[in-house]
Amino acid sequence: MFRLTIYIISFCSFLPIFSMNLKIGLLRNVNTKSVDIFTENSYQIKSSNFDKIHEFSKNDKLRFHVHENKVSFKLNNVTIGTFDTIYLKKLNNDTTSFSIVGIKPSFNKRSYYDELIVFSSKGELTLVNKVDLEFYLIGVLESEVGLNQTKDFYKVHSIISRTYALKNQYKFIHEGFHLTDLVNCQVYKGKMYNHKNIIEAVKETRNLILVDENMDYITAAYFSNSGGQTNNVEDVWIKALPYLRSIHDPYSMDGQNYVWEKKINKKNWLNYLQRNYNFPTDNYVAVNSACNFKQEIRHKYLIDWVYKIPLTQIRKDWKLKSTYFSIYDNGDGFLTFKGKGFGHGVGLSQEGAMKMIDLGYDFLDVLRFYYTDVHLIDRRMRDFYLID
Repeated sequence: MFRLTIYIISFCSFLPIFSMNLKIGLLRNVNTKSVDIFTENSYQIKSSNFDKIHEFSKNDKLRFHVHENKVSFKLNNVTIGTFDTIYLKKLNNDTTSFSIVGIKPSFNKRSYYDELIVFSSKGELTLVNKVDLEFYLIGVLESEVGLNQTKDFYKVHSIISRTYALKNQYKFIHEGFHLTDLVNCQVYKGKMYNHKNIIEAVKETRNLILVDENMDYITAAYFSNSGGQTNNVEDVWIKALPYLRSIHDPYSMDGQNYVWEKKINKKNWLNYLQRNYNFPTDNYVAVNSACNFKQEIRHKYLIDWVYKIPLTQIRKDWKLKSTYFSIYDNGDGFLTFKGKGFGHGVGLSQEGAMKMIDLGYDFLDVLRFYYTDVHLIDRRMRDFYLID
């Protein structure tokens, strides 16, 4: 039923490495005013409006802080000056890293590969990690997935996270970077564990991406647990896509986030429906339907399409784990929402993928199961296929 076409031509191994840098906006949920920077290797400090290049080594301390909507910095407690933009650049192509420690406000050290760009915006520091795509993916997997997973599961996530990054690489370009480090893109906390399986999984899937029949990057959506059935993408977002179709997903059943339950005051529930959707709360049949709603398979709307009450909005307003729930009237003034799954339900179920791999499937089997009729290609060959 589902097909994953693999286009990996043998001469890809002779193509240039074709490394790619991304600019990641760091600490986007922190109103950063002042930070200290430390490095494991030597760096150069440059700016567009000063000629002198300062070298910065492991034993030095660099402090950036906002001053009159510019960036002022000190090197070993000596003030160097105030500038529009400052660049922390590598001295060579070796693997290097630096650390950021929050001064105002205070936050714990975070380490990152490659380079740093600093400028001021609206009275705050904007910190941008200019990082090789593959190093970025290591950080994403360490942040999004964590430790103690199989290498094949990390391979799955490497491919979909790489595809997601390339698909969305211009999402925040108007703010001076490509992606953020938050959940509105992919969680990225930099260099954390140096976990062997993660590093090897990223390396062994280097450059592999998922594309559709037009060779466009797919929307590589993923979430925690499907509850036994994934969602059609148009039932959650707007546009229908041929590779994000609802499927029966037995592998997510009995996972950690397979079922959930929440009690809601019946009066509050009906008032919500009346206030937001002009729901006829004086109609016994309608009220009974709203308080005894059942989903054997996933629905798009509460009750039916006549009332046009989207389950996605209900999930958001009531902070539910998923849209895949049924409602039971307890007769005591409360309703019990019994749900399945965790997340939006579109694309790949992380817990389902883990289960598949535990059962002996490999990372290609997982991608084939959750994404319908997509192609796995080397990103260096994408232009070749587009021209062809």
